[in-house]
Amino acid sequence: MALAQGTNSARPARGSDHRRRWMQPVGVGLASAVLGVLVLAGLPVDASAAKCKTPNAADEPPCNPALPDSPWGASHRSSYAQGSAAKPGLLPGYKVRKKHIQLPGIPIVLEFSDRYHDGGRAVWGSLISAVDERAVFKVDHETGKLIDLYIPSEREPNPPPVLAGGISGSYNILDREGRFIVPRQRSIDVYADSKEGKKGSRKRRLSPIRLAKRFFPPESTFCRADDRFAGATMTYDGKIAFVTEQGMVGTIPRKPANMTAEKIRVISINGSRCSDSSVPAEELEQISNNIAVDEKGGIYVVTSDRMRKVKWMKGKSELALRWSAPYESERGTGGIRLGEGSGATPSLMGTATNKDRLVVITEGHPVMKVAMFWRDGIPKGWKGLGPGTDRRLACTKPIRFGDPKLTASASEQSVLVRGYAAVAVQNLLQDESVVAHAPGIFQSALAALYGGDPSLAPHGVERVDWRPGEQKCRSRWSSNASIPNSVPTMSQATGLFYAVGQMKGKWGVRALDFDSGRSRFFARAPSAPCDESVFTDLPEIAKPFVLPVLEQLPNSCENSLFAATEVGPNKTIYTGTFAGLTIYRTGKPR
Repeated sequence: MALAQGTNSARPARGSDHRRRWMQPVGVGLASAVLGVLVLAGLPVDASAAKCKTPNAADEPPCNPALPDSPWGASHRSSYAQGSAAKPGLLPGYKVRKKHIQLPGIPIVLEFSDRYHDGGRAVWGSLISAVDERAVFKVDHETGKLIDLYIPSEREPNPPPVLAGGISGSYNILDREGRFIVPRQRSIDVYADSKEGKKGSRKRRLSPIRLAKRFFPPESTFCRADDRFAGATMTYDGKIAFVTEQGMVGTIPRKPANMTAEKIRVISINGSRCSDSSVPAEELEQISNNIAVDEKGGIYVVTSDRMRKVKWMKGKSELALRWSAPYESERGTGGIRLGEGSGATPSLMGTATNKDRLVVITEGHPVMKVAMFWRDGIPKGWKGLGPGTDRRLACTKPIRFGDPKLTASASEQSVLVRGYAAVAVQNLLQDESVVAHAPGIFQSALAALYGGDPSLAPHGVERVDWRPGEQKCRSRWSSNASIPNSVPTMSQATGLFYAVGQMKGKWGVRALDFDSGRSRFFARAPSAPCDESVFTDLPEIAKPFVLPVLEQLPNSCENSLFAATEVGPNKTIYTGTFAGLTIYRTGKPR
């Protein structure tokens, strides 16, 4: 049974009917189809599944009943990690209202709650912060006001130690019950509204944050003593699926009372090499991105060397390694790179069970390639891409952004996917030698900050389409737009690609036509300089490297710094920034 039809084009219908449609609430006409997909996939259909609503739009992934009914309920929007949305973002031809919320850190991803009874929503996020690595916050979507900032060192008598560095804590989950779950370092932190009450209560929505549970899994959850959580998402039967930096993949119940050592299930990608002290840590397969999950229990993990599928078998309550395939990757980090190998969280392509189903990444090659792998069984008669190429690889396409002479491209962003379209952005500075003087731990941050310098900023966006009838991929269009470090998104309703980028040294939201790549508009970010606290909160070790860049580029607090551009409720765009988050709202017609 097909939940949605895959198409090469995401263009919505034109004309007045199109405008009326994107102004209306999204319908729930596919709810019964969602239940059918769950049954056919062999997954249980419980009471929560009946509440699961899939927007009535083409190419929508199956609805996950454990995630909130909101425009963006998980990192990369949903368990499929496509980073694309059904509902409208900013509208062309309308004024844009902007608001920056100052925070002591960078929220890489944001999650939007279900509607409360009064129609309002809360926005949750976790911070990568120099002040406290475990800080989380909650914002009122309707007013843009900060409801609460939870810093453990200020709230808890014995807060856990801060371990700086890495991506741990960047990826989080908001579940159907309104719990905000952050796997960070070596614990799983669960936060909630401090007022219990009815879910529809306005007082509950505007109440401060409480720590519902901090669970420390046993040592067997990790590969080695210095291992820690890298990412997490939600399985379709309501488990937290997680991955660690050294290749441990696992599941755990999302309900705090059920988070016990006995209920953790874990499998190791590195196997016995974890306990073999003769194997250097840098020779282990490492993870520096989030994971994706499909409705059949597939968990997709990209390591420093291979694309892998792990299967969560709910009936047996266990995990199994299903397949792995190598991809072209050069070891080593530096400049914009945050980790070894691919810089992309796997994005799942193909939402219908009877169509081609793929998983998409970018390869860590001097000239970056978009790579697509068969997700399930390899089709009969598939001959592969040639000698020496793994048969699971369905497509590999060098990304040169329309410049055949380009010799280097790289991205630290997941590939945006909608239908059978995939979009990658260029993150490589025009001259990366400007960050070579800094220690390795600061090079990626400096490269991101220098993305605001128009003489150094990267330029390039390219769309690659998979053609199911031909079982081939081809470049659809390329653009010279500058998206230095933002995770891009798109809206099915508006037919627009959105990403935070720079134009002539000014930050803002760039909108391109998703069909053609042509520029539609650029919405400037607020122009206020960084708050003084940004400078004082920097660690002393970082100040010699970061302060000169901030003085040179005073608008750096609107730099997205690896954060996701997200389509929020009510035709909004949200993004994390170097020192908080910025909300772009659709205003009155021009």
